[in-house]
Amino acid sequence: MKTVYPFLFFSFCFTLLNCQPKEQELKITEYINPFIGTANHGHCFPGAIVPFGGIQLSPDNPRSGWDWCSGYHYTDSIISSFSLTHLSGTGIGDLQDIRFLPVISRPDTSISPAEYIQSGYARFSHNNEHAEPGYYSVVFDNGIKTELSVTQRCGILYYQYPDHTAHALTIDLSTARNWDNTIETSIRKINNRTLEGYRKSRGWASDQRVYFVIEFSQDCQVLAGKDNLTPLENGQRFTGTGCYLWIDFGDKTNKILAKVSISSANTEGALANLEKEISHWSFDKVKKDAKHNWKRELQKIKAESDNEDNLTNFYTALYHAYTAPYTFSDVNGNYKGPDGEIHSVRNHIQYTVFSLWDTYRASHPLFTITQRKRAGDMINSMLKHYDAYGLLPVWELAGNETNCMIGNHAVPVITEAWLKGIRNFDGEKAYEAMKKTVLNNRAGMGAFRTYNYIPYELENESVSKTLEYAYDDWCVAQMAKALGYEKDYLYFLKSSQNYANLFDPSTGFMRGKSASGKWKTPFSPLYSKHRDDEYTEGNAWQYSWLVQQDIEGLIALHGGKEAFSNKLDSLFTLQARLEGEEASPDISGFIGQYAHGNEPSHHIAYLYNYVGQPHKTQFYVNKILTELYKNTPEGLCGNEDCGQMSAWYVFSAMGFYPVNPAEAKYQLGAPLFKKISIKTGPEKKFVITANKDSDKHIYVKEVYLNGEKLNRTWITHDEIMKGGELQFIMSDSI
Repeated sequence: MKTVYPFLFFSFCFTLLNCQPKEQELKITEYINPFIGTANHGHCFPGAIVPFGGIQLSPDNPRSGWDWCSGYHYTDSIISSFSLTHLSGTGIGDLQDIRFLPVISRPDTSISPAEYIQSGYARFSHNNEHAEPGYYSVVFDNGIKTELSVTQRCGILYYQYPDHTAHALTIDLSTARNWDNTIETSIRKINNRTLEGYRKSRGWASDQRVYFVIEFSQDCQVLAGKDNLTPLENGQRFTGTGCYLWIDFGDKTNKILAKVSISSANTEGALANLEKEISHWSFDKVKKDAKHNWKRELQKIKAESDNEDNLTNFYTALYHAYTAPYTFSDVNGNYKGPDGEIHSVRNHIQYTVFSLWDTYRASHPLFTITQRKRAGDMINSMLKHYDAYGLLPVWELAGNETNCMIGNHAVPVITEAWLKGIRNFDGEKAYEAMKKTVLNNRAGMGAFRTYNYIPYELENESVSKTLEYAYDDWCVAQMAKALGYEKDYLYFLKSSQNYANLFDPSTGFMRGKSASGKWKTPFSPLYSKHRDDEYTEGNAWQYSWLVQQDIEGLIALHGGKEAFSNKLDSLFTLQARLEGEEASPDISGFIGQYAHGNEPSHHIAYLYNYVGQPHKTQFYVNKILTELYKNTPEGLCGNEDCGQMSAWYVFSAMGFYPVNPAEAKYQLGAPLFKKISIKTGPEKKFVITANKDSDKHIYVKEVYLNGEKLNRTWITHDEIMKGGELQFIMSDSI
């Protein structure tokens, strides 16, 4: 007996020690609120996803206006389908392919299939709706319950029908959504439980292809067609410019499962996905695995606070930041490229949905800390795009170049990764692609080389493009320097100074200038016309600070630190208004003329650090964190933009931000939490602590890095990745 008790004691202690991290791990996923950003202009969807997953199973509303870009808006009360693909927080709508809707009625032959499907649109209450990482459910007012969960490339849908009704499902391959139009559809009934097909469409993605395989948990009858519905026999295929299906499960059971997989290459890839990722029929297993997938990624950053809303905002922001880019290659490694051909990858996952004008600022920098392998795979994906298209992506979507937005912002993403030691891609090839891309004549770049700025009469959005191209050139220069191309380094470093050619010292703003060197008149820094003047989704007040590569030079143009600081003060304290009847709707989240709802403003609050006034950075960063992010559906003040709005929050809540991502430095702000632990390696952590005894403790008195006082307002990427402790001594006063 004496030998048993010590064993039991140590077993009990071991069990306690092992339970604690599991409980903490569980708590992390409980802080996710997928409904944040689904109202107002957030353009988020609440459905089931896994980190960087290739399928986004989520509900759609029948409306298709700007605020329905993701397919869903919290103000709506009708669900028209559950579709397989969705965009997170974009300003243009697309995807929403292969639309499922459980119904309790039989086809009405007196109306068209399209009208019949519309008649099945179901009302619901948010009281009967639930979402968590990797899972979504809703009970319609008609009694049907739908549950959704996903793997990386597959989805599973669980329908529970009320008794004494039809147990049926409609599938819509036809209906255009937002900017998307159906080009060709096909459906084949393989057997009594399995369908395969495809939908090809043209929208924001000009050549989108979604091949799919659907498998049901029991035998079913299938009616298919475009103008009328007729029975589809085993082995039979229906092909046309559109197609609707009605699927009857009979009355053996009112509980039906459907497994579905998609591929952009072919149905063979979709079937291979299904066989590898959901070879079973356990909905609970898929749901459990999806949640575990999220736990594994989210627990790389652990935040501690007594403020539950702050924790929810933080982890939901991290959740949104890990939504995009999406997995695009199937398990066979195949995907559709921008040249319309099928390509293959073997050593990395091919990703899609690169909203680079947004995400180069904070999303990709976040990945260099917590998703280093994926960060390299994303760059390899950009290089595969280059192989097929000849240029690096601008805004890549579903194997298409949309050329949406401005700049060449694959360039800073590649440079940043290389300089931060992420080398699982070919640096020489990447540099070749970068150089070829920035020396192209697309979108005003020829004029940029000729005039050393872009004349406003030669190219729309001339000021914004000049500033963005100048920053990209600075990044090319840093890559050239790292690889030993001294001549290129000097050339691109010089062209990165072209921003100064559009600074008007008489007004203190970046302004439109003609080819002859004359300023455009009339001029008002408050004026905005959506993508139809000199600024992209902004005005001169918001865009004149976009010189991340040479802030000291920008300060000098203003006449020194005092004048620069005064100008910043004016930005944040002016009246929040715009001039112009067609001002961009993307300009939102105002603090004075600072507009946090759009990306050009995102680094500006940190500029006070460069003029010796970090307390103002701390004040405004805290104001943005606490006033413009909320634990509500309206909790984002602008488009989420594929993770950028959320990545800003994650960085700023931790206490630092990448003003110039490719510089491999982070400017310090003030942490929102009393403790943050970042996993930076198998046995390494970077721990950030602060004496947050009160929410009023927003000012930083002193900062210590590994016990030594830090006499600067920044830390390096290497200092974070080596692990250690960053201690903030906080106060409620300056």
